[in-house]
Amino acid sequence: MTGIAAAVTADEKREALELALHSRTLARAEQLRTILRYLVEEDLAGRAGEITEHLIGVEVLGRPANYSPAEDSSVRTRAYELRQKLEKLYQMEARDAPVQIVLPKGTYAPQYTKRAETRVEVVTPAAVAAKPEPVAGPRRWQWALAGLAGLLLGVLATWVAFTASGNAAVDPILAEAWGPLAAKDANVVLCVATPLHLTVGPASHTRLGAPAYPAPAEAYAEFRQHRPLQPDEKLGLLITDNVIGVGTMNAVVASVNVLRTFGARWQVLPERVSPISSLRGRNAIVFGAPVDSEASTKLLEKTPLTVAYDEGVKEFVILDRTTGQKLVPRKDARGEFTEVYGLVTVLPEGDGERRQVVFAGITSTGTQGAAELFATPKSLRELKAKLGGGGFPAGYQVVVRCTFINKLLLAYEYHSHRVLL
Repeated sequence: MTGIAAAVTADEKREALELALHSRTLARAEQLRTILRYLVEEDLAGRAGEITEHLIGVEVLGRPANYSPAEDSSVRTRAYELRQKLEKLYQMEARDAPVQIVLPKGTYAPQYTKRAETRVEVVTPAAVAAKPEPVAGPRRWQWALAGLAGLLLGVLATWVAFTASGNAAVDPILAEAWGPLAAKDANVVLCVATPLHLTVGPASHTRLGAPAYPAPAEAYAEFRQHRPLQPDEKLGLLITDNVIGVGTMNAVVASVNVLRTFGARWQVLPERVSPISSLRGRNAIVFGAPVDSEASTKLLEKTPLTVAYDEGVKEFVILDRTTGQKLVPRKDARGEFTEVYGLVTVLPEGDGERRQVVFAGITSTGTQGAAELFATPKSLRELKAKLGGGGFPAGYQVVVRCTFINKLLLAYEYHSHRVLL
């Protein structure tokens, strides 16, 4: 359709906001929902041109009025995550939404598009640079209350998402790439590795009689950063295998969201109760690097690419067994990761009527990047083109480059691939 499209009305903007806030895609992203509500309501109030990174940091994220966006990138990180979520929302769950919310790069002012129309409502972009105006106290409390309301809505939306049947329209590229996993009778088991951890907690705490070891002195300052601790309270170390990384958790969520659009049945289990032997003859998705997972180790033992520890660089790398080449993660001057890699491995199972997929990576963020790429229609279309455009092979591996900020996944992109079958 060409020509001038009708302007998006205030009611249409509110309806688009409510659809996004109650979607499965944003169900577990309470902070992103709060930011989105803030941006749209500021726009509806005629203040879109006044939205700045500094204002979002203070009024939504609770940063002090004198905080510096140049030193704290949390708003930029959340804005990127929100853009990614909105793209996924309208590609997968709400493809027929009459009005879509768009957050263009370089601005925090929301824009809107109408389905089947080509014109975007133009809103003057907000300046990205910090705007050091004083912030009134009551508005921050309003957004704190909005955040609490958003949390309650998120709990409700999450409950609905896990009890309602998956009726969202399925992008054909997802069904093509996921193959047997897309069938309603797939009965997929999601096998999640639980790396062995030393957990810091009260020294008197024990698990089934297991001893707690004294915590080193430096653990106290780290513990107090985000947790209460009495001045004379002692800390201990407890061995546990019931912990997963945030990236791995997000990888599971991304996979479950896709399975729900298929209407497929699925079950999430820790690997200790779903070992490799229980996966034979089943559709399965395995989450975790070989160092933490026997299932991942077995499934990747004969593939050309794997995640392995390299003594030379003292880091985990993506290793090509056939050439000896390796992809090494990058760190900044403080030793924090800035770039890691994820690995998607797709394998036929049994007679080929079933499929097993491994999402692994350097850190749990690499695992998340691998899953996010495989769950995003746009990325899968690009991957299909790189594979030759003739369809997805029965077995292949994809390396995913992942960018870090504040220990969170900022971006992911295709790096390379190997066809197995």
